[in-house]
Amino acid sequence: MGTPPAYTERGRRFDSVMKYLMGGDVPLRLQGMPPYYVRYVMPDAGPDTAHLLRAADTRHVRYRIDPGLGISEDELNAQVRRIVPPAGARSRSANPAFAELTGRLTVPVLAIHETGDGRVPWSLQQSYRRRAVAAGADHLLVQRAVRWPGHCAFDGEVTAQGLDDLVAWIERGIKPDGDDVLSADVARLGLRWTPLFHLDDPARRAGRRP
Repeated sequence: MGTPPAYTERGRRFDSVMKYLMGGDVPLRLQGMPPYYVRYVMPDAGPDTAHLLRAADTRHVRYRIDPGLGISEDELNAQVRRIVPPAGARSRSANPAFAELTGRLTVPVLAIHETGDGRVPWSLQQSYRRRAVAAGADHLLVQRAVRWPGHCAFDGEVTAQGLDDLVAWIERGIKPDGDDVLSADVARLGLRWTPLFHLDDPARRAGRRP
């Protein structure tokens, strides 16, 4: 398949699917993929992931792919192998760590997430927002993007500002700003919350300032 961004024809298909699984063509997506490329989509990703695989469930995932790559979205979803977890693997009472998120928030939540996280993709923030909206609790959720590749790679300045803003929200009712994580314009994610642009960030090359 090749490696990001030098793909074979099959790799281009794979990358298109991965792009949508990561939340779209988010900033620094390709830079965040190499450490996890293929590893986390393999049936056996190693002994350290066995407990995660047991809770995996892809029955309801709707995979997407760009047109013109030799397979349609309908064909892809009809042919892809689905993973079904064993009974109880995602039970809220028996195994709450892997239970489905409900979005029913009861306290203020401020989430910070890298756009180029190849391990826990940005799309989970989009999914969480949709669930909070459906539950009528989206007013309790603020989400911020940090334009950076990697997992939990943002620095102390980002977390310190986030904590200060969360405390002000809880104690003084001052709701902080965040990103519109469902916006179609993913290229603008995190411009306000990224203290230093990555060397490969298009925003840096365009001369934008954080």
